[in-house]
Amino acid sequence: MAVDETIEAEQLSISPLDEVDAREMRDFLLGAQKNFWGDRDLSGDHDAYWFRQFVTSGLVARYRSEIVGYLLGVIPHDGPAYIHLVAARTDFRHQGIGRHLYQHFIDHARQLGVSSVQATTMPESSGAISFHSSLGFNGELIEDYAGAGNPRVFFELKLAED
Repeated sequence: MAVDETIEAEQLSISPLDEVDAREMRDFLLGAQKNFWGDRDLSGDHDAYWFRQFVTSGLVARYRSEIVGYLLGVIPHDGPAYIHLVAARTDFRHQGIGRHLYQHFIDHARQLGVSSVQATTMPESSGAISFHSSLGFNGELIEDYAGAGNPRVFFELKLAED
């Protein structure tokens, strides 16, 4: 897709990850990692369990049947929903793919009666911090969140009053 091109919204579809073969999807995403994450190696964040136990909460974005984005998350029966990863293919960035994936996930969590959706990011990820804030998430920097010396910005979006 050309840099100055915009997508036709009616050509974008979001579907549950369980509608595709999860193992094939994992293999595809690991093979296409550079198209989604550039030079960042996030293969360790694509553990097989995200494509097995949590597959029904994951989402795939397709534009004209091409995979252009995905979201890995979990919506448990008790406790908050959690978004682990979201990505848009580099040639589809800034087209609202991530926003559509998040909104779909949030709507599903709300329908299931979940009280909140949580996510984390690195403190230096200003784009991710702005993105979450624009969706109404409240963020807080927590030192050592991911272990000693590994702070994260913890986000939470309240869906229902406790």
